[in-house]
Amino acid sequence: MTSTNVVVRGARRARAILRSRLYYGLLWNVLLRSRAKARHRACVAAADHSDAHTYTAFYRSPPQLAALTGPVVDHVTASGRDEVSILILAASNGAEAYTIASELIARRPELAFSITASDLHEATVAQGIAACYTLEEITQGQDVPAEFIERTFDRIGDLYRVKEHIRSHVTFVQADLLDPALNEQFDPADIVLAQNVLFHMPADLARRAFANIIGLLRPGAVLLIEGMDLDQRVELTRAAGLEPMRLQTRQIHRYARRHLAANWWDYYYGCEPYFALARDRSRRYGTIFVDANQSERATASAIATQRSTQEWSTRSGVSSSTW
Repeated sequence: MTSTNVVVRGARRARAILRSRLYYGLLWNVLLRSRAKARHRACVAAADHSDAHTYTAFYRSPPQLAALTGPVVDHVTASGRDEVSILILAASNGAEAYTIASELIARRPELAFSITASDLHEATVAQGIAACYTLEEITQGQDVPAEFIERTFDRIGDLYRVKEHIRSHVTFVQADLLDPALNEQFDPADIVLAQNVLFHMPADLARRAFANIIGLLRPGAVLLIEGMDLDQRVELTRAAGLEPMRLQTRQIHRYARRHLAANWWDYYYGCEPYFALARDRSRRYGTIFVDANQSERATASAIATQRSTQEWSTRSGVSSSTW
């Protein structure tokens, strides 16, 4: 047997082994994913969702933050707006609002912008207005850059207060995502964020909240909406005429999951790993969407609102203030 034949046979054997491993590996991943998704759906259906959980953090998602301060701002300023309006719903204690404000001042010093941040709970709104945090609240186990802390806060004893020039860009108000009159409380904005809140709601209330949220988008606006059921994200964003902006989708999704347990399917707020072969993966795993068709979005919003109105009015023991 010549050395050439040995090489050829070795190459064929290596290809066969690789093909087999890829095939069975893929089959195994698909089967495990299907089972995990089924268990997670059952968990979500049986879960006692909570409105008391209000997780947030400074510098929570660096890849998403980079997308926001870069291409997202580029998109909304392309129309020539004099000032970019940002609306953050379910903003908790203000960590996200002040993070965005600090980053925009540092990365886009020429940009004129205003941020309105709202939350359901009076205590978190009060903390956002006070803008005072402990070092533990600022870091929360995250890899928060020391440079960010230095340029964002003034130290006052054991507390850290957001610098005045950053606070001046942010306004806090109390608001309920499920309030049917939410669109009367806020003007439509160029960038709307409603993150890590919808997965705390039962599916019907999440639909109601989503209809309210998209009603606050200006034509051509951008929506950031991490932390919602992935099947529902695909369905609702498509119905609303929202298109995913393909901005570090895989990185943002993976970063959002970094603290989840391996058995993510046993938690209603769990989230499946990124699956490169998933149908509509940009929409399923994406967290940044652009309002691509204003008329379709308005129609979808009206339909979603109509679908939930009857259940909203007849539901006993559950009101918008629950959330």
